[in-house]
Amino acid sequence: MKNAMGLIFGNIHEKELPEMTAGRTLGSLPFGGRFRLIDFALSNMSNSGIEKIGIITKSNYQSLMRHVGSGKSWDLSRKNGGVFFLPPFGSGSGGAYSSRFEALTFNKDFIQKSDEKYLVMSDCDNVCNIDFDKVIKFHSDRNADITVIYRKKTIMPHDVKKRITFTLDDDGKVIEAKHKIMPTGVHNIYTNMLVVNRALLISLLSGESDVPITSFSSDVIVGGVGDYAIYGYELEGYFAGIDSMANYFKHSMELLDESNRDALFDNNGARIRTRVRDSAPCKTGMNAEISNSIIADGCKVDGVVENSILFRGVEVQKGAVVRNSILFQHTVVESDSRLNCVISDKDCRILEGRVLSGHSTAPYFIRKGNII
Repeated sequence: MKNAMGLIFGNIHEKELPEMTAGRTLGSLPFGGRFRLIDFALSNMSNSGIEKIGIITKSNYQSLMRHVGSGKSWDLSRKNGGVFFLPPFGSGSGGAYSSRFEALTFNKDFIQKSDEKYLVMSDCDNVCNIDFDKVIKFHSDRNADITVIYRKKTIMPHDVKKRITFTLDDDGKVIEAKHKIMPTGVHNIYTNMLVVNRALLISLLSGESDVPITSFSSDVIVGGVGDYAIYGYELEGYFAGIDSMANYFKHSMELLDESNRDALFDNNGARIRTRVRDSAPCKTGMNAEISNSIIADGCKVDGVVENSILFRGVEVQKGAVVRNSILFQHTVVESDSRLNCVISDKDCRILEGRVLSGHSTAPYFIRKGNII
């Protein structure tokens, strides 16, 4: 899509996963055995023909910059367009941004100096495979100002998270938007992805709105119903929002289902890409027993691995048992240890004979580089 640019928020929700983002920005959080969260938003935009993408950063984004590099792995290394890392500070600002709208305001020059008609915005923690080209066509056909992307979700009684929900007419126009804790039932939930006319966004960032704007979600999307032509586009297929440790664990385990993997990583030929690394295949020993697991390149397994995800370079020694767990790069599980519902960060070592267990709603987490 030559007439659209993209913006990705690289860390907008990282406060909700403090343990896992203490030393990294949310966009560089490993997911699915060999991917990072940023890979999904980047791949979705690149697959949709968006050639100019800005990544809004805030802190701890060095590893994200190393991972994305020039954007070559996503076919975004080019003379015109490509990937741009946008700093968290605006001209004359007193510090880093504190809201989505302030982040956009700080980067108004980047938006103004572009010439695309449409701007696609996405958070980095949206794990899905979506064709933005179809969303933009939907947006253009209805002459919309803003098109929000939503999905149908069943809210359970224990779910007390505030969400933005939409009521739409038969043509998809938003006639009501709410931001609150929703009652039990099926609702149209905002995915934090949208298409907006660039000219409208520039006018909002320039203070041309009739009312002061401090929050993009509350003041523009929820408060803008009636003032702007806002339409809703339904996202079908697999979607995961990574907004807590429990959800990270839950959605990671969902990838052990082949139908979920197919829907996410190869949606009608649109594939999720990541930085390519050359490493040896997984090496399995004489005592290895592996079932229903995702094992990345460079792993060494001589123990039991069940219903688990092992990232590159993980070692499971003879007699060790790893069940329902996620082990990041270069974790070593020594002989005769037992792991269940464990998430280990990079470079961890579980010594011989240890027994570690959590629960699917509260997995046992080992911080980066720790020895247990």
